Amino acid sequence: MADKAFRTKKRDQIRHFLIGMSCLFVIGTFNYVGFFHGMNLYVYDFCFRLRGPETPSDRIVIAAIDEKTLEKLGKWPISRSHYSTFLDRVVKASAIVFDIILAEPSSEDSQLADAIEKNGVTFLPIYIDYRLHLVLPSPIFRKAPVGHVHLEPSVDGVLRDVFHTLRHDGKQLSSISSVVYGFLASSDKEGVCSQNPGTDPQNPDSILQKDRMRINFYGPRGTFPYLSFSDIIENKFPESIFDNKIVLLGLTTSGIDQDHLTTFNYDRNRMPGVEVQANILNNLMDGTDIKTVSGWFLWPGVFLLYLLIFLLFVQVGSNRAILIWAACLVIVSVATFFFLSVFHVWIPPVVFYVSLTTALVVAHIFNLERMGALLAQAKKDWEISFDSITDAIIIQDQTNHTILSNRFADTGPSEFFTRYFKLYANPSMDPSTMGISLCDDTENYVEIFDTSLNRYFEIHRFPRVNEKNHRNGMVHVFRDITESKNIKNEQIMLQAQLIQSQKMEAIGILAGGIAHDFNNILSAIMGYTQLAAVLIPKDNKAQGKLEEVLKASSRAANLIMQILSFSRQTEQKKSTVFLRPIVKEVLKLLRATLPPTIEIKENLTGKQKVNADPGQIYQIILNLCTNASQALGQCPGMIEVTLESVDIDPSVGEGYFDLPKGQYVKISVADTGSGIPEDIKKRIFEPYFTTKAKNTGTGLGLATTHGIIKKYGGDIRFESQVNKGTTFHVYLPQVETPDKNFSLGNRQLPERHHGRLLFVDDQDALVETGQKLLENLGYEVIAENCPQKALELFQKSPDSFDLIITDLAMKKMTGVMLAEKILAIRKDIPIILCTGYNDEATRVKILKTGVCSIINKPFSIHKLADKIQHLLKD
Repeated sequence: MADKAFRTKKRDQIRHFLIGMSCLFVIGTFNYVGFFHGMNLYVYDFCFRLRGPETPSDRIVIAAIDEKTLEKLGKWPISRSHYSTFLDRVVKASAIVFDIILAEPSSEDSQLADAIEKNGVTFLPIYIDYRLHLVLPSPIFRKAPVGHVHLEPSVDGVLRDVFHTLRHDGKQLSSISSVVYGFLASSDKEGVCSQNPGTDPQNPDSILQKDRMRINFYGPRGTFPYLSFSDIIENKFPESIFDNKIVLLGLTTSGIDQDHLTTFNYDRNRMPGVEVQANILNNLMDGTDIKTVSGWFLWPGVFLLYLLIFLLFVQVGSNRAILIWAACLVIVSVATFFFLSVFHVWIPPVVFYVSLTTALVVAHIFNLERMGALLAQAKKDWEISFDSITDAIIIQDQTNHTILSNRFADTGPSEFFTRYFKLYANPSMDPSTMGISLCDDTENYVEIFDTSLNRYFEIHRFPRVNEKNHRNGMVHVFRDITESKNIKNEQIMLQAQLIQSQKMEAIGILAGGIAHDFNNILSAIMGYTQLAAVLIPKDNKAQGKLEEVLKASSRAANLIMQILSFSRQTEQKKSTVFLRPIVKEVLKLLRATLPPTIEIKENLTGKQKVNADPGQIYQIILNLCTNASQALGQCPGMIEVTLESVDIDPSVGEGYFDLPKGQYVKISVADTGSGIPEDIKKRIFEPYFTTKAKNTGTGLGLATTHGIIKKYGGDIRFESQVNKGTTFHVYLPQVETPDKNFSLGNRQLPERHHGRLLFVDDQDALVETGQKLLENLGYEVIAENCPQKALELFQKSPDSFDLIITDLAMKKMTGVMLAEKILAIRKDIPIILCTGYNDEATRVKILKTGVCSIINKPFSIHKLADKIQHLLKD
């Protein structure tokens, strides 16, 4: 199939090429026989008129035998003695050209012949009359250089060109303009005729401007200056006016001399022959004659343009092809005018116009042919596609008669189609009478349950319209959606699980967003608290309060670490910890914050231990106790916390969810509050679910607690009755291996040391507290809140600093970037990086940059001092 398509395409391309070349050959034939000649002449004249006049040479002056001359000197022909006087008056001219035939002898010829010979720069005309007889000057003037003044207009009477060489009776005649031009170009004034290539009988084809020259008219009649012949012979002009001038003598009186139509005329005005000769001579002098492009250059251009445009028109659509065709016509026209007016080169444009139009027509015919083939193939493809659609499609006319249906409609449930179309034709009919139940019904869509088939169907209806946009029937598309309905029900069952997952993900995003800023706040609180502890005497009672602030801040720092762990930005480190001290500390905190109407009772026995993060255990107990206090509100009541060890065996007794057999620590938190209603018991562990008033809770406490317990392999359950209170039971796997106790550590400032440190953080509060705490340890501290300024300070004196302390997340430049730039200056400088993120991947990445140590925020001054001293000793 591919080979056949390729051969067909190749055959079509060859056929298109041959047809295109045939059209081009016909265009060339028409051009050769002159079919486009008249149109080219019209464009030629239009370009001349559009161009306007040009400035001619100031050397050429016309001595006009005008009406004024004939009034003074008598009727035409005037006495030849006046010509002798004229030659005496213009003796300083470079050349004097007669446009008057002196053929008939006269008694005054000898006087004129002497004047011509004396002058030496006078040129006389030769003429070929309408009987093709050669009209020469009288034999007495044979010594004067001669040239023909024969001008032959085109068929429309307009003069556009001149032949500089004519052959008559075996003689070769040069134009008078070429003879004068040859004389002016030669330094030898004698032998003028022999020096003119156009008059050389041994080389008859060697002429200055070829045989034919298009005349570049400088303007309409009067472009060259006219001086009246009578004024010249009356010596009204000084002889100096003719110095180095070329004077052309001729008739300008209407009705006597042969006038010519020129390309500048809209209204067929005429120009005297003498002025035509002035234009021709001026063309030869300044090289502004119109050159016609040779066919050897023209036709390759036509061929290439035709081929390119034809290929382009075949590829694009008809509308674009017409626009391109119009643009090409404009471009050709502009180019024709440009070359004619600027370079004096005539490029006949009509052959380009015809070629472009022919390419457009032929390409359009080919496109129509190709479109017809594509439409036929599209119809065939549509029929195949129509029958391959798995939905049943039935097309009806405006009388509800079926006019077309696809294969699935013919093989589908015909009894259902019959019932549906009866209902469609009679909308008022009760669907249940036909065993049909309408689930959804609109103008263009209906969903139906067929009780007899026990299947769901959806029907899309599309109106058919005619060319006047009037409805002309309906298209019905049937689809069996029974399976999709069943899948949708399953999706609804799974949607609750998906919502739960999305809510947990949202918590992670929220936590990660606020944790870093909260860490900075805690760092400032701990920093100012430690500064206050230094400033206040040790025996002051406020020291104990500050110690409690530091404990609470430490707990808050652990809480931030848990939030970051929840948002997957840090890892929690588990250890074996005793639960009793943690529970006691939580209850101690609650007693200081709860109203006196709430009694706290504790039943803490044994030394139970679990493998967990102390801060998360703290959070579990705190969340449960906080919920219990909020359940009591301002009413009197009691919170009871019990800690005990239990043995769990799922095969015996009540069963504890899906916990494996083993020994567990049971933490129970009971309250005497209002209890949990039955309708919300299943939702209490959902993120964001809360029964509290707006702005009094987020609904994250129990969800977070549930997540932590599940992560440690435990479980949580509750018992609640309305108005009788609620008890939560937490089960965590118990361990026996002892480990270090959870301790908040010593809060006394370490011993004093020495060294010069650069401390960088973009938070002003942290900069202030960090600087003062380190200075109290004995260090000289330079603190900056802008990493760029810190870098500039280090660049000025890199050896003056012993250690760098920088935050990780800063504006404009991170701590890692700052560390890399500092290490590039001095490789051995110790750098401590402070960060609130503590996942292992981040730590490894940071340490690879050359940072010596990483300390978590918020940090105590003891921990920071130990790090500094350790690095300075190394």
